[in-house]
Amino acid sequence: MKKIISFLFFVPLFASAQIDSTATDSIKTAPVHIRLRDRATGKNIFKTNISNISFNNYSLTYERLIAKKVSFAIGYRYMPFGVIPYSKQLQDASGNNPDVNFNLFKMGNMSITPEFRVYAHKNMRGFYFSFYGRYASFDMAIPIKYTTTAMGQPVTENASFEGTIKSFSGGLMLGTQQNLGKHIVIDIWIVGLHAGSSNGTLQATFSPALINAPIPPSGTNPVKSLQDAINGIDATPFTVTGKVNLNPGGLTASSATLDCTGPWYGIRGLGINLGIRF
Repeated sequence: MKKIISFLFFVPLFASAQIDSTATDSIKTAPVHIRLRDRATGKNIFKTNISNISFNNYSLTYERLIAKKVSFAIGYRYMPFGVIPYSKQLQDASGNNPDVNFNLFKMGNMSITPEFRVYAHKNMRGFYFSFYGRYASFDMAIPIKYTTTAMGQPVTENASFEGTIKSFSGGLMLGTQQNLGKHIVIDIWIVGLHAGSSNGTLQATFSPALINAPIPPSGTNPVKSLQDAINGIDATPFTVTGKVNLNPGGLTASSATLDCTGPWYGIRGLGINLGIRF
């Protein structure tokens, strides 16, 4: 009888322990909601700037997390050589350079941009400051107007100065990067500024050679007309100097050169980049 009573006494204790164990198990196995920003933890991102496509610019950037809130990125941008976008608007605004034919102005460029980013949050997320450098190379064909004579009448021609201008600069940028999915990010460049220096040489060639003398009956001198157009170029704050290169004897000219030097300024902002995180 005592054994039965003792057994009945311990039954509630075992039942209580079983209930507590079941409750604990349910707490442990309940699904935990993890926010998107915490699920996207890949340390690598490939992305491209979709806002520059309308300007015929194409880019690709690789970013790698190197510390809790710090990343390193390297970007490449390319613009194929061709007539620049919005050339008509540039021609209309070129009041100080009427002898530059922007409607035929051609350009192509590439740039390499290494940068360090410091984020407000871990895993390359949130607002960030970027410290970057940039090397850029611009292939150009700049048409300069000059006057010559054809069929006894003055005619306007274009001397196409072709060459490369290179720049080196560094700057700062503010931006924000957010996760659109576990593997999709959006990177918005809010505003950035960079400064540095640039230099380059452009050359035009003439076949047949320009005549360095007044041509009757109009009396125009092609060499003098082109030299006057070169001297009238206003590219402030850049310094542009050039000359028509006379052949031996000084009666004709087969080439002309433009030397361009000066500071280099740029704005890096209002850019929208989409990327893949992995």
